[in-house]
Amino acid sequence: MTQSETSPGTTNRPVAPWRIGVDVGGTFTDLVLADAGGQAWVAKVPSVPSDPSAGVLSAVQRIAVDLGLPKSEILSRCSLFVHGSTIATNTMLEGKGAKVGLITTEGFRDTIEIRRGLRSDQWNHREPYAPVLVPRYLRRSIAGRIDADGSEHEPLDLSPVADILDDFKEQGVEAIAIALMNSFVNDRHEEELAQAIEEQWVTRSAQVSPLMGEYERSSTAVVNAALSPRIVKYLRSLDAELKAEGLSRPILLVQSNGGAASVDQLASKPVNLLLSGPAAAVGALNLYRRSVDKAGVPEEDKGNLISMEIGGTSCDVLLMSNGDVATRDDVDIAGYHVSTPAIDIHTIGAGGGTIAGVDDAGLLFVGPEGAGADPGPACYGAGGTLPTVTDAHLVLGRLRPGKSAGGTLDLDLDAAREAIDIHVAQKLGMSIEDAAAGIIELVEQHLLSAVEHISIERGFSPRRFTLVAAGGAGPMHGGSVAAGLGCARVHVPRDAGALCAIGMLHADVRQDFTRFLLGSLDELTPDTVIGGFDSLREQAIAVMAREGFADSEIALTYELELHHPGQLWSIRIPVDGRDFNPSAIRTAFEDEYRRLYGHAQDEGTIMISSQRLTARGSTGEVEMAPGESSDGLPEPIDRRSVWFPGSGWVETVIYDGALLRPGDSFPGPALIEETTTTVVARPGDVLRVDDSGDFLVEVAQTDDSLKQHSDALDPVVLALMQNRLDQISRHMGWVMTRTARSTIFSQSHDFSCFVTTPEGTLVANADGIPIHTGGGGFAVRALLGKYGHDLRVDDVFLLSDPYVAGGNHLPDWVIARPIFVGDENPVLAGFCCNRAHQSDIGGGLAGTYNPEATEIWQEGIRLPVMRLVEEGRVREDLWELLMINCRTPELLDGDLLAMMGSTQIGGERVIALASELGVDAYLSYLDGVLDHADRRMRSAVSELPDGTYFGEDHTDNDCFRKVDIAVRAKLTVTDEEIVVDFSGTDPQIEGFKNSSLANTYSSVYLAISSFFDTSIPRNEGTYRCLTIHAPEGSIVNALPPAPMTMNTVYVAHEIVIAVWQALAAADPARACAGWSKTMHGHVAGRRDDGSTWVMYQWHAMGTPGATAERDGFAQMGHLISLGGLDIPNLEFHEQHYPVRYIRHEQRCDNAGPGQMRGGTGVRYEADILEPAIWSFRAEGLDTPSGHGVEGGGTGGVGFEWIAPIDEEADGPTFVPPKYGVTKLGPARMIAETPGGGGWGDPFNRDPDLVLRDVQDGVVSPEAARNDYGVVMTQSLQAVDVAATEVVRGRRNVSSSS
Repeated sequence: MTQSETSPGTTNRPVAPWRIGVDVGGTFTDLVLADAGGQAWVAKVPSVPSDPSAGVLSAVQRIAVDLGLPKSEILSRCSLFVHGSTIATNTMLEGKGAKVGLITTEGFRDTIEIRRGLRSDQWNHREPYAPVLVPRYLRRSIAGRIDADGSEHEPLDLSPVADILDDFKEQGVEAIAIALMNSFVNDRHEEELAQAIEEQWVTRSAQVSPLMGEYERSSTAVVNAALSPRIVKYLRSLDAELKAEGLSRPILLVQSNGGAASVDQLASKPVNLLLSGPAAAVGALNLYRRSVDKAGVPEEDKGNLISMEIGGTSCDVLLMSNGDVATRDDVDIAGYHVSTPAIDIHTIGAGGGTIAGVDDAGLLFVGPEGAGADPGPACYGAGGTLPTVTDAHLVLGRLRPGKSAGGTLDLDLDAAREAIDIHVAQKLGMSIEDAAAGIIELVEQHLLSAVEHISIERGFSPRRFTLVAAGGAGPMHGGSVAAGLGCARVHVPRDAGALCAIGMLHADVRQDFTRFLLGSLDELTPDTVIGGFDSLREQAIAVMAREGFADSEIALTYELELHHPGQLWSIRIPVDGRDFNPSAIRTAFEDEYRRLYGHAQDEGTIMISSQRLTARGSTGEVEMAPGESSDGLPEPIDRRSVWFPGSGWVETVIYDGALLRPGDSFPGPALIEETTTTVVARPGDVLRVDDSGDFLVEVAQTDDSLKQHSDALDPVVLALMQNRLDQISRHMGWVMTRTARSTIFSQSHDFSCFVTTPEGTLVANADGIPIHTGGGGFAVRALLGKYGHDLRVDDVFLLSDPYVAGGNHLPDWVIARPIFVGDENPVLAGFCCNRAHQSDIGGGLAGTYNPEATEIWQEGIRLPVMRLVEEGRVREDLWELLMINCRTPELLDGDLLAMMGSTQIGGERVIALASELGVDAYLSYLDGVLDHADRRMRSAVSELPDGTYFGEDHTDNDCFRKVDIAVRAKLTVTDEEIVVDFSGTDPQIEGFKNSSLANTYSSVYLAISSFFDTSIPRNEGTYRCLTIHAPEGSIVNALPPAPMTMNTVYVAHEIVIAVWQALAAADPARACAGWSKTMHGHVAGRRDDGSTWVMYQWHAMGTPGATAERDGFAQMGHLISLGGLDIPNLEFHEQHYPVRYIRHEQRCDNAGPGQMRGGTGVRYEADILEPAIWSFRAEGLDTPSGHGVEGGGTGGVGFEWIAPIDEEADGPTFVPPKYGVTKLGPARMIAETPGGGGWGDPFNRDPDLVLRDVQDGVVSPEAARNDYGVVMTQSLQAVDVAATEVVRGRRNVSSSS
């Protein structure tokens, strides 16, 4: 299909010179030509995925034909040709990047495979990662080390380079990435290595991503290297071809940051094109803000736009505040992490083709799966049978049955009705129309949540913004979403489907520059800061000069990235690059902090983490010509009954958009049919056509749609409630991650945010760390038991004790905020809570873990349920008591503020939801949410065969001596219920691995939820079908005064494994091989100012076992954290603690053999550079812990050594106790972590996978033969097929006999 269209009132021939913007999408290529008179033409042609340039040239040819001009004239009279494309993204998505070799610092070749551990869905441990871009056999390392301060610790050894290059050439490597430790501070070693390589396609990590973080920078370098040969050749070829056809100026490309750059500038950084298409929306918003700002917007709200571009399968949301669009440095593309400047865009799976349905417990869902272009929605008649959002629109009269989109689609109303009837209406007991209305309401709730994520959760009130509804489906939802946000108006571009191509015409040339700078705001000198900006300015002017801009034509903006100590997330504050005013910067930071998070730590230490400079060169503004004014509103082309939220079915006028002209205005309800979209004006809305020909909808603020359903438990509202509660708890977690001071929160995510009913039943839980799941209700019920008769508005409670306050262990403090709705007679609607592991709570050892504790008093301060804030006023005496019982009071002060801030924000949103629905209905729907979770889990349990199943796991010590201690679980399944009985489990022990009842319940909940479908909600309704028996005095229900601090790791690990084993006996197909145990120690010392530092050895963590779906991961967190633990950034630690990392690499022959191999574990070496107190906590050393399942083998054991630097003072290298405390001078920790268990018979493993393991060095040739029955050729480059058949055949014969 080709299509050309013109804006209303345009002439037939453009006025030179003109600009051209071309957006190459996956399906269509859009071209927009804007001439010197401000008139615009649009052409749309099919994309050619195999050769994107063909789509560009085809679009140029199409516009030439439409305008009656030769293609050569179209190009020769073009003054600016801007191109955006999904080619870089598609290259990654399709796995078509170049073959890359990676060179790293010795000891760190596995950084890109170990990753960070944190997963987007930490519960879904069965899903494999995206394949590592550089296999281990193509990863090489060389000696040489830059220290954290930028000095050279060890000279670079270039002697192996020649052999490495020879090997790369033999292996067919096309591009090389270099990623050396601490190159973000000093990239001299990377430059020297690149010069020694002398290859065309070489990427230096510090060149493409000069940011702290060895994994993030390495991943970015590898992605850039994979893209370079493909993308740069394409761009140079396209540039040359257009020049040959007549284009007189080089093309510009839209970068991920929203600005444009030349091919020459992007040749070394094609990674900056990954968001090239969507980022062009920035230019479009710059255009639309001119029209919007003329529409009566208050002065303080000008330049405030939120774009919502909805296509067939997804929705992109972007926010512009005061004319600026924020950028970020973390982007995930196809499962690969990229750290380069990119617009802060939020994408969700919600579009016209999004599929709707009903889950097995009767809850309506919409998305995230889509029908795609083939077969598409049911109404397309192309073979699709599942109902989609488009089908719902058709049923509700919003789309016209029959021919549409210029005749390319023929919408079948009967097919849409049938799909919704079968898959939704019948299952919910609703009419087809009500079911379709529910689909629309739920997808619009998803859209609303997406916009709230990028506005409310960024500290912006959407009421101050105009919503720009774009894309083919955006204009159909704009009014409803805007009303839900409180926006006063919606702007609908006439060419809504060509938003990005239009934006390209208005993109400025932009380059971003970053310089690492770490220090206190109050201690860094003006010379240091100003000198840093001077250096960045010099770089920027040189780069922009190469883009053709004189100094006077360059606009420079300066920012500092600021944060409190311990925080990973920074806030960017604009500054004067030629002056340094710490007082003004502090004020700006604290104001921005309050706007974002609702509180600030007054006079707290503020750290600078980097300096940033943005250089912009204007390409000139394109003034769009006003369209021909209306001479009267045209007659409607049709009238039909259309459904609207809150109004139901309403007789609605239909206009042909091509006939509407500037000045036309009319009230809703109305539909405007365009070639590629339909604009919906709801009852009460007023739509007018502005001077540019675009549509502006003045939004009617309608009644809350939820209340209209609230008389009975409506299935649609139930789905909306689930969505809103999940969003609230996630927002709480977002605030906590960014504002907490301790790295245990900001990096390791050891917290959880949750919402409960008034009775203390946990109803929504943000996934911070899985071991907290379900246990929060114990804490709130303890609170109610003590203060239930005396709760007041604006109270906040604090508790931790596992014996008297429903805690799981002492370091996990719970902030609980009762939420009241109503002013005159406030009604308790529940609690917003945060459970978080504190950095220090006193006790016998810094860092909360005292391995020498034999009773709970030795573990730290015990907190019963206490009122920390009384009717809005902090109890200062209690606050002081907490501070003086902590070795890190500034961290604790900031962490408590973060916890209270997160519950305050959650509380405000719960109040808004309960008020919208009505408090009585809100409470009823909370019960409905719990009931739905109950039905989901019962449905899963009912699939298990009735019977009694057993599982057990052991620890080989009680923290002081070697002794076998067992956790035994008897699991009885009857119909849809499970009884977990721990009778037979060993008694509580002397050491601190005893479990509280709350922790044992949480551990069982974790085991159950991670075994079954992880889409099942995780609230206390989920676990109604469970009965747990934990004998008092056993290790799973200890009596006072047993110590408990270690229990969330061990004995929780043993509980999970025992329950997993019993579940596997009931359902072998879902069996999970054992994760290994870990070395989870820490070191602590004192700084020169007397403050305490505590550093956890997170990098000797657990090793996941395999499942039927994947091999075990090289390393992750503890079993009890699943994918919820973010393994900290090594370079971050080196900047903040006295540590130098030596090695962090995978082990060989350590993984449990299996059809799916267990995780390898790692060798970890770290030098602690100052005297410190060492806390040892290790398991899995003598006794294997990564057990195999379904015939899989057990992973290897771990080892640990400490090598003191001063042997005369501290003795020779020694094996530390598994649990213990010692004081040492500088020393090296050496750890080899245990391996994960294998799944399935190793002799059934694909021989090619075994070959890859051998080449990667994680399985030896001997182990390949002995454990897997796979024989390698002598060169190790292939499998000896005949010998392998003999070995495997011999084992099979032996087994059968």
